[in-house]
Amino acid sequence: MMTAHRFGGCRGRISLATTSAATVDAERDIDWIAVELAVHGELPAQLNRAEQIETARLLTAKGMGPTEVGLYLGVTKGTIRAWRDKGWKVSPAGRSRKAVR
Repeated sequence: MMTAHRFGGCRGRISLATTSAATVDAERDIDWIAVELAVHGELPAQLNRAEQIETARLLTAKGMGPTEVGLYLGVTKGTIRAWRDKGWKVSPAGRSRKAVR
């Protein structure tokens, strides 16, 4: 017999509070509906980098470890740790990273 559990189900619901009625943060390129679905186990087909970082921040705040979050989002635990160590910063939309030489 196999028992299935909804991802994040034992941790309770995560409330997302915003300062406006908008479902998209254009400045940070975050679709809040996609993030909400992701933190509640309904991972959309594709999250952009900013949405991945925000989802990782919310899930780790609820007690999930970097390994579990990384597996869920399809990134390494090292990536999750790097995002955390950088303060979960998301580059504004339209700004690319500095070129590596």
